[in-house]
Amino acid sequence: MQAQPHPNKRTNVRLSHRAIQMAFRSLAPMPSVASLLAARLWGTPPRAPMRPEQREWLKEAERLEVNVAGTMVAAYAWGRGPTVLLAHGWGGHAGQLTGFVEGLVEAGRRVVAFDGPRHGATPGGTPSVPGFAEVAHAIASREGGVDTVIAHSFGAAAMAYAMNRGLETSRAIFLAPAATMSGAAERFATMVALHPRALEQMRKRFEERFSISWEQLEVVPSAHRMRARLLVIHDEGDREIPHAEGEAIAAAWPSASLFTTEGLGHHRLLRDPTVVRRAVEFTVGGPAEPPLTR
Repeated sequence: MQAQPHPNKRTNVRLSHRAIQMAFRSLAPMPSVASLLAARLWGTPPRAPMRPEQREWLKEAERLEVNVAGTMVAAYAWGRGPTVLLAHGWGGHAGQLTGFVEGLVEAGRRVVAFDGPRHGATPGGTPSVPGFAEVAHAIASREGGVDTVIAHSFGAAAMAYAMNRGLETSRAIFLAPAATMSGAAERFATMVALHPRALEQMRKRFEERFSISWEQLEVVPSAHRMRARLLVIHDEGDREIPHAEGEAIAAAWPSASLFTTEGLGHHRLLRDPTVVRRAVEFTVGGPAEPPLTR
């Protein structure tokens, strides 16, 4: 039976969420101030807990340090062969994708995972889609190329951005992928009760900071240019990123297939044996067209 959070912890989370909503409602007449606060909150990744088995896999890994624009990014490697790059999602860490390591190594692959900027054991850098993409390019350069990318959630959007800007890979597997940063921002705004005017100013702050338009972060409009074969795995009951986003990516990508799971949500699919097996098979050239449902 899965352990449940302590009642006081649940209460504190609810109170904190309510306090944030009240703060943003009170700032509705001051969208500039609200947008500044929202941008800071939006750009600060939470810290996901690490399971014991994930910690053990990272301990056993070859430790790599990858210099990305002066930031030493923590990275981990296992095995030998064509490189498979693992990219975690927002607020995640490399350990979350270690469930794929054993099968990939046994299949003759070198697996490299990393902690994104200001995630996990990487203390510096800028946590963002462009920031994660920079790490992917640096690892590809260090490894002499990447054969396959396996990416979760926000990490999938970042890897699509990297692929659209020159990251060459023959295959990609997107797990519960985010198709649109606009959708993510709107879900964030709803969660914290951010006024639409403040949301728009938050987006403009982001664009100015990274010298990039919001549209450049959208996966679907650029999908038609992608050459890599893609497998999208998404749970139909995902409460964090709707299944429709994974479906939209698969529909827009020239050589893509969709595998829909049930009952795994946003995170459990990373540890599901059927999902792991599908990913390994696809990586080594197995079934290109998995069934749409389990």
